[in-house]
Amino acid sequence: MSVVDNILESLPLNRSEVELLLWTAPSRYKVHEIEKRNGRGKRTIAQPTAEIKILQRLMLDRHIARLPISDVATAYRKGIGIANHALAHAPNKYLLKLDFKDFFPSIRGVDFLKHVHKYSDISPEDAKWLTRLFFWRPKGGRNLILSIGAPSSPAISNTVMFDFDNIVKNYCTSKGVIYTRYADDLALSTNQPDVLNDVYKFVVNTCLSLRYPRIELNKDKTVFTSKKHRRQLTGLVLSNDGVASIGRDRKRLLRSMADHFNKGSLPNEKIGTLRGWMAFAMSIDPSFVASVRRMLGDEKFQQLMKT
Repeated sequence: MSVVDNILESLPLNRSEVELLLWTAPSRYKVHEIEKRNGRGKRTIAQPTAEIKILQRLMLDRHIARLPISDVATAYRKGIGIANHALAHAPNKYLLKLDFKDFFPSIRGVDFLKHVHKYSDISPEDAKWLTRLFFWRPKGGRNLILSIGAPSSPAISNTVMFDFDNIVKNYCTSKGVIYTRYADDLALSTNQPDVLNDVYKFVVNTCLSLRYPRIELNKDKTVFTSKKHRRQLTGLVLSNDGVASIGRDRKRLLRSMADHFNKGSLPNEKIGTLRGWMAFAMSIDPSFVASVRRMLGDEKFQQLMKT
């Protein structure tokens, strides 16, 4: 069933309304900017309007879910997350952390078209409709790009990165190196000294030679480290005994926040932060969560998590 027919079957719209929505979708975005962490400039957030979000979620399930994703991709996948990304590297001595520059906006509509043509039987017409639906055109811009803010962008990025992930994974496997990617964060680790320099060069060359997408490493965020130093990966601390945790400093802060919550003195705007960290810690460090629960008592802990 075609993209247009799929939408007609699911929503109370006529054909001309559907085609108008799809055709104008790249310009139906609300745009604003937020400050990047550590004062490194601003990040452009482009959120599709409500009707486009509905269509994106619908077509994501109907079409994009069938496109391939490499098993080294750990972000935006059900049952897989930051813990998997970090734990894969915790036992190894040497760690290389890389980061893509402007990751989502680097993925263009033409990249998606090439990917769909290569890995699916979606018709050329439907591929064009899907590209207009999933990609944003900045005001005054010529290219359709993946926006930060669309519910479909994470899944699109994962599948478009399929070739890159597998090329790097296969090379790393031949060198005894573990590779995983969490969105724009790449982690590569090994127990063999002096291997990661060659791996870094390979990743750089792969970025340059790849047919799609045109991605670039952020050289300012390239980090070589080892067990001799404190190793952090996507907010988690890798200990020398091969486990990942949220770190002692974070635990101290959360215990303090939990104590203030227990006394009724934690500001309302911080309760959500505490709840989010506790929910996150459940999958990383359940023993820490259990200790906070004992400190608060079951009733108060349930109150926190249900607030």
